[in-house]
Amino acid sequence: MLKVEGLSYSYGDFGIEEINLEVGRGELVVIIGPNGAGKSTLLKVIYGLLKPLKGRVTVNGKDVHSLSPGERAKLLGYVPQNHVPTFPFKTRDFVLLGVTPELGTFGSPRREHFERAEKLLKLFGLESYGDKPYTSLSGGQMRLLLLARALMTSPEYLLLDEPTSELDLRNSLLVMQTVKRLTRKGVGALAVLHDPNLAYPFADRVALMSGGKIIAVGKPDDVLKEKLLSEVYGIELKIIECNGERFLRGVV
Repeated sequence: MLKVEGLSYSYGDFGIEEINLEVGRGELVVIIGPNGAGKSTLLKVIYGLLKPLKGRVTVNGKDVHSLSPGERAKLLGYVPQNHVPTFPFKTRDFVLLGVTPELGTFGSPRREHFERAEKLLKLFGLESYGDKPYTSLSGGQMRLLLLARALMTSPEYLLLDEPTSELDLRNSLLVMQTVKRLTRKGVGALAVLHDPNLAYPFADRVALMSGGKIIAVGKPDDVLKEKLLSEVYGIELKIIECNGERFLRGVV
């Protein structure tokens, strides 16, 4: 179990306050909310990139922030919202960087690591780019590559910050279907999504954030309510049902 208890962080007038959330193995929890709600900050604090003012994060009872990078990598895989390339690694080598926390600074990838990297590149349709600089990839391809890198250590939980950002419809569905398939195999996932409509078919539970706080948590049908979302997003929203599916649309 991934447990977030009383987590708070502040930077000037911005931050998160008293966040409590649980993610179980085999569960996909989606975080939604307007820009500036604190969604990305929450993931960074959970992963340990930002130090909380108070509260704690545990996985299977272990305090995440007290673990070594190698220990943490076996429990948590993190896909950031933004990535700024610093060196034109080959695409395959960039994926292999995902095992660096496990091997240490001077460790070398083993045969099984290379084989896993190839499988992940193929999974996301990037196998033809293996020997090309990863800096030549499009923004959407970069999103897929970041997910591949995070999966290199076979983490128990995934933290995904806008994993479908810059992706076309096909690749957005590919990413979400892949994450959902992983949860069916026992991986837990906590994902920040820009589009609440993706929560309907994929999320087991939804956490709605506003003003640095979680204001509602529950099954998609219990949280994705017209009145609540209209208030949070500051725009009139309507739920449309078609062929058994539900969609959110803004009222023009």
